[in-house]
Amino acid sequence: MANMISERRIVSLLILLLTAGMVVSTFGLQFAELGGAFSPMFFPRIILFVLLALAALNMVMDMMTNPKSKTLRLAPTLLISLGFLIYVMLIMPLGYFFSSILLAFLILFTLGIRNPLVLVALPIGTAGALVALFNHVLKMPLPTSPFFWWI
Repeated sequence: MANMISERRIVSLLILLLTAGMVVSTFGLQFAELGGAFSPMFFPRIILFVLLALAALNMVMDMMTNPKSKTLRLAPTLLISLGFLIYVMLIMPLGYFFSSILLAFLILFTLGIRNPLVLVALPIGTAGALVALFNHVLKMPLPTSPFFWWI
């Protein structure tokens, strides 16, 4: 039983439980009846369901592998956590597109990605695709940039 418990498995379980709790908390909230896609919970609920699926997959993969003792890398975790806090503060003044590019760049760089093409193309492509999807296809505006009205 002791070899079943590892730091990685405990963290995976905590992420899974916290995400499940956040998903459950999005139900039962009362808002104006605008339809499912126009509810203020629509976008957060999508993100939480994706995170829940990834957390469950991570938990399954952790249970299938043998735990190995690794040194805890706290600096990247703290840097990415700080990046998320700054992202939340910048999303309204800078808009979704530019804030998301900065956050994605920080995450990639912190995780050791050094290919310049990946560091530039992935954040711009991902943020651009989400802006196109939500702002232009689904007509559900994300916070807009003060510099350009279309992003």
